[in-house]
Amino acid sequence: MEENIVVTPGGESAPKMTGFKSVCLKLGLMMVIIYVSRGAENVLLSLALSSGLFAGMDGNTAYLIQTAVSFLFLYIIPMICAALLLKPKGMCAEVYKKPVYFSNAMGMFPAMYGLSFLVNLLTMLVSNLFRNTDLYKSFNTVNELRPDNMFCAVVLLVQLVVIAPLFEEFWFRGIVLQSLRPYGNGFAIFVSGLIFGLTHANFSQFFYASVLGICLGYIAVSTRSIITTTVMHAMFNGMSGIMLLLITFDDVGDYLLGISTEQTPGVVCYLVFCFLLIMLMIIGVLMAIAKLRKIKRYKVPKMWEVSTAKRWGVFLSRFTVIIALLLAADTFTFQFIPKALYKLLGGS
Repeated sequence: MEENIVVTPGGESAPKMTGFKSVCLKLGLMMVIIYVSRGAENVLLSLALSSGLFAGMDGNTAYLIQTAVSFLFLYIIPMICAALLLKPKGMCAEVYKKPVYFSNAMGMFPAMYGLSFLVNLLTMLVSNLFRNTDLYKSFNTVNELRPDNMFCAVVLLVQLVVIAPLFEEFWFRGIVLQSLRPYGNGFAIFVSGLIFGLTHANFSQFFYASVLGICLGYIAVSTRSIITTTVMHAMFNGMSGIMLLLITFDDVGDYLLGISTEQTPGVVCYLVFCFLLIMLMIIGVLMAIAKLRKIKRYKVPKMWEVSTAKRWGVFLSRFTVIIALLLAADTFTFQFIPKALYKLLGGS
């Protein structure tokens, strides 16, 4: 908190509002960089595939190279830019402290998972309304995650359970959330969650990723550490990774496609796992409802006199945020910009 600051008649500190606008501007620029970097990765890999660069290469080697390129453009480049923009000095010592209420937070994992899973199911139902339109393919780019074989599935599992939680938690619950916390914990949690959802860059993942991001943000603030959220994020992704691992088995794939009705051990494991996930979702939703009702009983002390509506207004009116949202709208739907760039660079 600033000392000896001038307070305007509306009750807000001018220097703090200036700092807030600057942070919002930088967050918008960070999102623009994320979409530009993601678009560049998409175009480069598409050009490489169309030119036959991977044609004579072993499938597993080609998958590793594509994974490395994706890691560079989706994590390294945008996260370095975010760190340079927001300058999180001393953040590691702050966010990696020993968490408080660790066991209580871990006990809320079913609620977090249940809410996210439920939202994911609702999103799938909505996207199915567009099955016969050109939008459906862009809505369901998440299907491209399905690995071709066991080796690719293991690589993807490591990426989901180890790499993504470590990088994304430091990035979104660390850099982004902490840069916004001086302007209100609630606002910081919701904005960082929304940005987390937007950076998944497709309709299928946006809604449940935003819910997941909000839940993880709440836990990061409550436990005063991102160690808890990193563990929970790994658990959440691990369940998706196990599902993807199971469907790489031929018998499970044939069962899902209706080619075979034989309930092999692999198929039984898949069905049991699906049943457990559904039960976890039901229990989690009930826990989440109970938790939300309990939260309403408490009044959180204000950290800043500026209204929440005005904070959202300032954030959404930054020109970098507007550009980022326009890029998001294109990425979520017809992807005109990447396609135009692909053709411009000689793609067919």
